[in-house]
Amino acid sequence: MAAPAIAELPAPPDADRWACALAALGAARVLYLAPGAGRDDDPGVHALRLLEERGAVTLALGPESAPASDGPTVSGPSWAVWRPDAALTTLVRGIPDGKSLARWRARLRTEYGPEAALDARSWSARAWTPDAPGQTPAFPCSLRAEPTAQSRARSVSRLRDVVQRLRGPDGCPWDRAQTHESLRPYLVEEAHEALAAIEGGGDAQMTDEFGDVLLQVVLHAEIARQRGGFAWPDVVAAISDKMVRRHPHVFGGRPVEDMEELSASWARIKAAEAPARGGPLCTLPASLPSLAYARAAARALRRAGAPLGRDADTGAMLAALDACDDPHAVGGALLWLAGRADAAGIDVDLALRGANDRLRRGSHGE
Repeated sequence: MAAPAIAELPAPPDADRWACALAALGAARVLYLAPGAGRDDDPGVHALRLLEERGAVTLALGPESAPASDGPTVSGPSWAVWRPDAALTTLVRGIPDGKSLARWRARLRTEYGPEAALDARSWSARAWTPDAPGQTPAFPCSLRAEPTAQSRARSVSRLRDVVQRLRGPDGCPWDRAQTHESLRPYLVEEAHEALAAIEGGGDAQMTDEFGDVLLQVVLHAEIARQRGGFAWPDVVAAISDKMVRRHPHVFGGRPVEDMEELSASWARIKAAEAPARGGPLCTLPASLPSLAYARAAARALRRAGAPLGRDADTGAMLAALDACDDPHAVGGALLWLAGRADAAGIDVDLALRGANDRLRRGSHGE
């Protein structure tokens, strides 16, 4: 029996170029050898899968193995879209070139921290070696990030563990005593502090305050889990599903022409989610500060096709604001003003916050 012919396919792997190369071989059956630790290590397998989807080849994949790793591992091919986990070992497999390597280095350091220690291994290597941005490994290669105490602290899983410990039998008496109701003032307070950080703080202050807001959400989720209600994954699923559902122009292939059409689409989807709630204002919490409620009401009514104050007499509204001797009339005029501001794309609550800030700075001689 004649020895099988050995041929090299063009590098780097590309479905179009490989289709031509395979046709030129003229063989009815080709055995493709991938010398990596597993088929996901080889970006060539991805190219072959694309050819199979096109009907150009019939592909039969053999068993796959993976590099050994201590502890739980998140592993995936470099060409796919997936997220590393800073609390676990992350293994990126089948990196085909320097551009992909630089992209995954940056992504791992974003998740694990700028000082993350990364290891690399090429197909021809048996051991992992410390990865350095200046080195040029043999491609394809794999890239690995190992968790550290610092990286674990960057994971939401770590925060959930901390809160669960605080609420556990040997946890903090104050945290164990909290309920959804008792935490209400803290949620409001932390939200206002986060707003202040946005308006006057830098990245460090915003990072700290956003963490305080996130803690409130995780605390509520843990309280609910302990009483047999919802849990953190339910919170994440609810908002993820809602965002996908309310953005069909992004996730559903339904383009919109302009912002007006986008706003109308959002209103229709939101109304369809809870048709029995009783009107555009029924979902607005009455606990909102008065001006914030007026802004939210103006937006909700405009989206529902019934702009706030559209039938009001402008002269009468201005006269009420000028006279200021009738609380009822002044309240109606302020609502009208909120509607006019919303129609112009101005958030009346933020506009007043800006005016208050200028007043405050002016009174201090700034």
